[in-house]
Amino acid sequence: MTAADAAAAAHGPAAWCYDALTERTWPSGRDGQLTVLRALEVVWIRFDSNPAYFANLIDGAQALEDFLAGPPAVATEPEVLAEVHAHILAARAPGRSTWLELELGAGELFSPYWRVDGANPEECPLPGPAAAGIYGGEPASTRRGLRALVTPGAHEVLAVASIRGPGPHQPFVTVEARAQVGLAQGEARTLRLERDGTSVRLI
Repeated sequence: MTAADAAAAAHGPAAWCYDALTERTWPSGRDGQLTVLRALEVVWIRFDSNPAYFANLIDGAQALEDFLAGPPAVATEPEVLAEVHAHILAARAPGRSTWLELELGAGELFSPYWRVDGANPEECPLPGPAAAGIYGGEPASTRRGLRALVTPGAHEVLAVASIRGPGPHQPFVTVEARAQVGLAQGEARTLRLERDGTSVRLI
C-alpha cells in the first residue's frame, strides 16, 4: 500500500461511519457544480450551453477518501472546497459505515452498472437539462469501485452487464442478476458479479 493509499484509507468507510452523509451540490466554476454522493464519490459536472455541444460534461470524479486525503481531482474554489470538506466531516462519526460494494469478477463483462433498491447510486444532479445527456468521465470501478452507503436492513441489488455471445462475431447480450442482502449497522458487504456461461451471477 502506498503512502497515498494509506492516507486515503484513514478517511474511508471502513475507518469511519458516514451513514449520516447526505447528497449535496455546490455551484463551482462557470456553469458547473460539485456534488457529494452517497456512492462515496465527489463529482464535478458542467453544462456547456454552446449549441455545438449543449451537453452536461463530467470534468472529474474522485472517491470520497481520496478527496479528503489529497488535492481535488478538479481545480475548485477554496471556499467551495472548505464547505464540501465541512459537510462531509460533519456527517461522519466514529465506527464503520453501512455500505455495499459491487466487485467485477471472472469473465468478460462490458458496461456493468447496478441498482440498489431500484436506484442508481451514481446518479447525479445535472446543471443543465437532462435531455442534453451526460458525457465524459471514468466509471467508479476505475477508482475505489462501485460502492453505496445504505441503511441497515434488507436491500435488493440488481447488477447488469453486457457479454459477448458464444462463438466468433456474436452480438453482445445484456444480462442481469439479482440478490437480496441484509446488513446490520456498520456492516459492509461485497458482491461479486461473475460471468456464468451465457449469463451472470451475484455471489
